[in-house]
Amino acid sequence: MLQNHESISIYTDLTTISLPLFTDDNCRLGDYKKLKTKMLDLHAQRYLTSGNHGSHEKEMATRKHLVDMMFKRFDADGNGRVDSSELSQVIKQEGLSRTASECTLFDLFKYNDVNDDEHLTREEFYAAFEVYQLSLPEDQKLSITTVTVGQSAVLTCAITGDQLPPIMWRRNNHALNMLELEDINIPSQDFGDDGSLYITKVTTTHMGNYTCHADGYEQLFQTHTLQVNVPPVIRVYPESQAREPGVTASLRCYAEGIPDPQLSWLKNGMDITTKLSKQLTLQANGSEVHISNVHFEDTGAYTCIARNEAGVDEDISSLFVEDSARKTLANILWREEGLGIGNMFYVFYEDGIKVIQPVACEIQRHIKPSEKLLGLQVSCHIKIFLKYL
Repeated sequence: MLQNHESISIYTDLTTISLPLFTDDNCRLGDYKKLKTKMLDLHAQRYLTSGNHGSHEKEMATRKHLVDMMFKRFDADGNGRVDSSELSQVIKQEGLSRTASECTLFDLFKYNDVNDDEHLTREEFYAAFEVYQLSLPEDQKLSITTVTVGQSAVLTCAITGDQLPPIMWRRNNHALNMLELEDINIPSQDFGDDGSLYITKVTTTHMGNYTCHADGYEQLFQTHTLQVNVPPVIRVYPESQAREPGVTASLRCYAEGIPDPQLSWLKNGMDITTKLSKQLTLQANGSEVHISNVHFEDTGAYTCIARNEAGVDEDISSLFVEDSARKTLANILWREEGLGIGNMFYVFYEDGIKVIQPVACEIQRHIKPSEKLLGLQVSCHIKIFLKYL
């Protein structure tokens, strides 16, 4: 290959022009790009109709056609390779030696002669003038990615090509590649890298559409829709309640999550749907258990379960059905034993009453039916099952 200070002389009818083959120290990449743009515009005026002069900037097919015409003209001997003498002829014909830029067409060898064989092939010409055969399958123009909040996500652009310019990402018309974000990372790319977008610890703020395209080819883009699932979080109200027989009781469940959770209820561990009736119904899209005219057997632990694609959550609401006599009896027992009403559970059996300390889950006292309390004879023939937590 000719060295930096070598030159080639072009003889014309008027004078001899000495053109440097390389200007490594003076031809900057920015000026080199301007020279290539000038060559494209020059040949666009020559080979394209007036209405299409600028179309090569946006349309890949037009750009390829234009570069093919340029290569055919540069390759004077038609051997499929352009050498320095052929470039000299183009410089002469186009008067490019008189440009104010430090760059010349000989810098094509400097930047784009990949194998350093002192010739430019059509493929090297394509690379020099940024002609890329890019493609995007029709069924991948829209991609949907779903992740659970707190996880990481990777969005990979499906645009492909033998040579791929850097992939650019945008969201809400804002370019992401140049932003320094803690949660979004796009590794710096060389040609050929896939240009994936990485999101760490996804939150609901990351939901939305992201687009990717090859640098300089905005007309070919892929849209990524990121969906973020959030596990259910529920709360029941009230946590516990006591009702007398014959009144109405309601237990409500409030659930949040993405997507909207599906609710179900259990009573003492059994699916409540098998027990639904006019007296026991589900209301408000299944978020409320409504019991009219409650009976003793309605006493129990009602578990609300919320499910979605991200997880499951549950909570319990306890219902106690008891009449005034039993409440009075319980108060007598607690006062006699010096116990606080809020600290004990009582369970009625056929053979009496058991007072239970819930924390230690210990029976504090077993009162037989024959025992007298404050002059009262207590006879317990009550069949009540009370599930306590």
